[in-house]
Amino acid sequence: MTERRATSSPFSNAHWDAFVAIPHQAQGAVGNAPAKWAKSCGLDAVPDAALLSGQPLTRQQVRDICTVSARPVLFGFVCAMAWGGQGKSNAVRAWKSRVPLQNNLERLRAGGLTRARAFDLFTGKNWILGLGPAYFSKLLYFFSPAPMNYIMDQWTARSVNLITGRKVVPMAGDYVSGYSTGEHYQAFCEEIDAMAAALGCAGQDIEGRLFSQGGRKPWPWRAFVKRHG
Repeated sequence: MTERRATSSPFSNAHWDAFVAIPHQAQGAVGNAPAKWAKSCGLDAVPDAALLSGQPLTRQQVRDICTVSARPVLFGFVCAMAWGGQGKSNAVRAWKSRVPLQNNLERLRAGGLTRARAFDLFTGKNWILGLGPAYFSKLLYFFSPAPMNYIMDQWTARSVNLITGRKVVPMAGDYVSGYSTGEHYQAFCEEIDAMAAALGCAGQDIEGRLFSQGGRKPWPWRAFVKRHG
């Protein structure tokens, strides 16, 4: 399929050209099965635990779970973190703060927050131990009514910085800095919106392509970022 590239694209460099040239690959189910992940992390009192999937979920399946009012938000949290492969120690730390976590997730699901305000639910004095930007931005994406709050992990952040040639997202080595703010997040999302406008597609599709996929045989864009970013 040929990409439709708008003449007004603000990106004109080899990294952007490489990104555009790589064929889109749809991501399937990834991460861990929520039921197995919750058990392996020793999470207690998970709402509706018996209904957790015994198989890994797709990105869309997680969003469907997190945005539906019939499901407790902490049930959705488990699905999102299992999808993202959060480590046990951080999962346990975050679960200990599940009361403020639940409040934040309910606010996200209700909508009406700017991107910056949504991000800052989890920063500064609101920081939840065990949830850095790479993981709580997953919650912003999965729980917000519209898929306009993108995942800002090391791969999407490094990708945006690489393509723009600017430090849109502050990094600590290869990882998103814990000092990132709502303003940084707003700028990050706006760059993805600009890429989506340039290619005539949805922002969440661009973010998914930037996220790419790793493992022993990383997908082409992930491999490109490893070499250049």
